[in-house]
Amino acid sequence: MTAPLNAFTGERIRLRELREEDLTDLVAWWQDPDVMVTQTAGPFHPRPVEPIAEQFRTWSRNNGTDAGLTVVNRSEGTVLGHVALFGADAHNRTATFAIIIGPPHQGRGYGAEATRLVVRYGFAELGLHRIQLAVAGFNGRAIHTYAKAGFVEEGRDREAVFRAGKWHDQVRMGILDHEWWTANPD
Repeated sequence: MTAPLNAFTGERIRLRELREEDLTDLVAWWQDPDVMVTQTAGPFHPRPVEPIAEQFRTWSRNNGTDAGLTVVNRSEGTVLGHVALFGADAHNRTATFAIIIGPPHQGRGYGAEATRLVVRYGFAELGLHRIQLAVAGFNGRAIHTYAKAGFVEEGRDREAVFRAGKWHDQVRMGILDHEWWTANPD
């Protein structure tokens, strides 16, 4: 059960603190209807810049075992997205995972690499036992990415998400520390 000493650096990406200049891209992506449709189970509405920026600031305060980090390209420093572990329960050592990768950077494996880095960080540095997430059933690309990182489908909330006049399942997935370490012994 060893992990690299630098938990924030991967092969092509780096995770770092949120900076004010990151918010321009993050807010623009959050306002994109094609992105927003996958980021929330409730209705989504156009929102002003400042409440969205404050949402990212709140997620990135990094208090206790909650962690919100900006995903950047290692070689260029380009902002690619944002990841978070939140709602950490100290007694049960469980947190919820969330990610947004900007549309110009999707489909290139950055989300998969960021997911693996954050999961490793959650287990190796935060001492979590379980990391969970929820994803809309129509988001096949995300479900595939999470499964590749070791998340297991644990259940479905049937017809829990209403999008475009249709009902969709919400998929619940999780990964346990011993599952991660078995698949990633280094």
